Amino acid sequence: MKVKIIVVLLLAISIFSIWYLTPKRYAKTIDGVYYQLGREGIIEPIRMHLDGKLQHHINGKKSFQGKVVFEGKQLPRLPKDVAELELYYGGENFTSLFASFQTTNAEGRKVPELFMYGSIYINDDFNAFTVKLIANDDARPWSESGGFMITAPAANRAEATMKSEQLIKDFNKKSLER
Repeated sequence: MKVKIIVVLLLAISIFSIWYLTPKRYAKTIDGVYYQLGREGIIEPIRMHLDGKLQHHINGKKSFQGKVVFEGKQLPRLPKDVAELELYYGGENFTSLFASFQTTNAEGRKVPELFMYGSIYINDDFNAFTVKLIANDDARPWSESGGFMITAPAANRAEATMKSEQLIKDFNKKSLER
């Protein structure tokens, strides 16, 4: 009888582990705001679409591989023929948001290109995001006094700023612990 209970228990644990560790489709739309540091208010409300695979790991971290699309009229433009950004997140609360594509050079050869959109900070639950935009239409580098940010979910600047500061602070704290 004990052997049967142990076998059933091990089988249940195995099934749960396989289910838990198998990557799952993750499609989510989050409302947020696009704003500039050093200025009051927001530039515009935005919508962030995530679509990809989210995977839980045995150490409790999550990873994500997929596409990100931002909706907003005043957001920095992506290069021609690029509609979405790529996000490869390994559970470290920070990664880059970029687009990879090909262009044709003067000799007619395809040349790989990489467009960096920004640095993204993510919480452990993978449901809060803030992006320090590297790409902006003013061609100015990012700075703490005038950098452009996207934060989601957020309904206003105060909420976005608070969430952004918390995400960056959490990342810095975890970086120091390593």
